[in-house]
Amino acid sequence: MRIPTFKQLEADQLREGGVSYSYAMRMHPNPYFYKYYWWVFWKGSPCEGHAFLNSSKTRLSTKEAYELRNKLAEENLSYYLYNESYPRLDASNNPWDPSSERWNDTQWAIAYDEDTDEPYKGHK
Repeated sequence: MRIPTFKQLEADQLREGGVSYSYAMRMHPNPYFYKYYWWVFWKGSPCEGHAFLNSSKTRLSTKEAYELRNKLAEENLSYYLYNESYPRLDASNNPWDPSSERWNDTQWAIAYDEDTDEPYKGHK
């Protein structure tokens, strides 16, 4: 995974013009299974490097990330895309057994119906 820097982003923009690099995993088709958090690094980002990737201040919801990506693509601006997924704690809508040893030390996301993020194509 590339650690985002303004210097590298500028070089990519000059070399290729409006290029995007994805360091994100594919989204599961069932939005009730996982919660995704996103980071879109671009020239307007408030910081770079690990500070950018480890900050909840630069973390976006699915809808916010896709809206920003669409805007950047329209403006032909380069960006790097990152995400993380967390299983949702929602026994009625997914197959997870939180008491299973497999899920020890897992950070759980809230249930889909309790999630206050605005949906984007069904994902919150």
